[in-house]
Amino acid sequence: MIVALRYSCAMSNIARIHQGKTPQRLHFIPEWAEYRGMKQADIVKGIGADKGLVSKWFAGTVPSDKWIEPLAEALKTDPSGLFRHPDDDWLARFFRQRSADERERAITMLEAAFPDIRKRG
Repeated sequence: MIVALRYSCAMSNIARIHQGKTPQRLHFIPEWAEYRGMKQADIVKGIGADKGLVSKWFAGTVPSDKWIEPLAEALKTDPSGLFRHPDDDWLARFFRQRSADERERAITMLEAAFPDIRKRG
């Protein structure tokens, strides 16, 4: 659960409201499956998870650390990608291929174009 919660920082108020419970629907597993043309049965076969467990993920339960890597691999994304909508993934790939200097210049440009961007997050 540590890996899953690390990617859910933007929704930290959920952890306070529902202490002791697994946060619900912090991931985009159903969207990734649809994007890749996969059904729950494909994921069950691909990673060897129980069909009931996969069904729970599609209903919103966050997978345990044991399943994050295999699930991300099956859906052809990285583990943090499971917590981003597939339409947003292009931006992560774009920045991953850039040097630290290029990333900093892009961030500076975005902050100039959208001055209140840091206030929104």
